[in-house]
Amino acid sequence: MTESTPNNPSATRALFTKKWIDQLPPNPKAASAREKEYSDTQIVGLKLLVSKQGRKFFYLRYSINGRKRGIKIGEYGPMSLLDARQRCNELKASINRGIDPQEEKNLLRQIPTFGQFVSEHYLPYARANKRSVGCDESKLRIHLLPLLQYRRLDQIATPELQRYFDQLKSTYKPATVNRHISLLSRMLKLAVTWGFIDKNPALGIRKPQENNERHRYLSDQEIVRFLEALKEEQNPVAAAALAFLLYTGVRKQEALNAHWEHVDLHKKVWFIPRSKNGKLRHVILNPMAVALLEQQPKVPGNPFVFPGKVPGQPLNNPQKAFNRVLKKIGISNFRIHDLRHSFASLAINNGASLYEVQHLLGHSQAKTTSRYAHLGDETLRRVSDSIAHKISGAIA
Repeated sequence: MTESTPNNPSATRALFTKKWIDQLPPNPKAASAREKEYSDTQIVGLKLLVSKQGRKFFYLRYSINGRKRGIKIGEYGPMSLLDARQRCNELKASINRGIDPQEEKNLLRQIPTFGQFVSEHYLPYARANKRSVGCDESKLRIHLLPLLQYRRLDQIATPELQRYFDQLKSTYKPATVNRHISLLSRMLKLAVTWGFIDKNPALGIRKPQENNERHRYLSDQEIVRFLEALKEEQNPVAAAALAFLLYTGVRKQEALNAHWEHVDLHKKVWFIPRSKNGKLRHVILNPMAVALLEQQPKVPGNPFVFPGKVPGQPLNNPQKAFNRVLKKIGISNFRIHDLRHSFASLAINNGASLYEVQHLLGHSQAKTTSRYAHLGDETLRRVSDSIAHKISGAIA
């Protein structure tokens, strides 16, 4: 290590002082290590780790029973340098008596298994804060719990997780694998925040590159056949919900969660209190959507526009009805979400700008809407051809 001098601010060994610590810069963004470590010359083993965000943590590095260990003492700021040195000396006194502070910390903290963490901590939090908790529960039940249920959180290792997700890629598309990685990383980040573990083993997991953009839209003829088949569907509520998705371009879950109290047929607008990005948005109801809602019966005691069979609950999922309709009209390789894409296609090919489509679909970022940019090519070609026609006429 390099000894600290006034002319060498990048030194990794120094006599820690408040002024010196305050002047330490964040670990460079381009650095390979997430944190840069500095050593105190006054107390052997006392370290200061500086993150790329500029946060600073006191650590004690020590050896016991032939093993090298480390334990976090506290974050600089909430903990002063004086308190860190005092705590460091207390821990070293325990080490001299043969007591491993890290093991003692683990026992006191009672690190839960992954299954315990899911049931006792994560799911209660997710149910209170996430609208997509049902998707999380499905991923956990089918995939992550069978793998990790009985493992203590501090026993989960990064290489093991990487091997598991590499295997998952052989069965599922990259986007699906990435949703699993994101879920697990978010959960373990919360475990760090809540003090169960010191680091997130899911950080650094390589995500497969996604290439899941689909370009499947209903043609004009397919739209006619689709709507005709919906009129004969045995589940009229599901049929109405599917038609509503095509008329408005909203997300499936937004439509299924629609409440009558948020629909204003007079002003032809529907308010969504909380969209996918967590914000309030309103949906303009075109004449076909208004006519559909005017014909949709209201069920006493059920606040939902598309009520389900369970009293007071919405329609669960129109997938079965959707499958019957597709089979009847001979369409394959088409998803419910593609009704939203079809709405965007109709909008763009009828002159709507990407900015207008972004707001019609409720996208928070323009880049999300940019996937539909190619749909305007035919409109642009017609304009370009008309210009060429004018030029050739002038030449003639």
